[in-house]
Amino acid sequence: MQFSADLPLLRFECRATREGAAYGVGVGELLASFSATPAGIQRTFEIYDEYLTQGDGRYRISLFAQGEDGSWNDNAGFITADGSTLYTVDGAAFLAMRG
Repeated sequence: MQFSADLPLLRFECRATREGAAYGVGVGELLASFSATPAGIQRTFEIYDEYLTQGDGRYRISLFAQGEDGSWNDNAGFITADGSTLYTVDGAAFLAMRG
């Protein structure tokens, strides 16, 4: 996974939770995290199936970014590298979730 933010970040977390389980900031298996990152800096990480510790099944992979004001993002749509918005299986624009 590669990402960059258009605003500086205090922290970033990527977490996995089993389908149907509670999710949010600090909830689930921590797959990747970064400390303070300036705007426009590209970060890269990989997710391996060994990180998904509860056996076979479907997982939700959640990305959380904390802004300089201390709040976690919860209302900005994620945008792919080609500029298109990500969508859920229900066709709704994918939004970052507050924990």
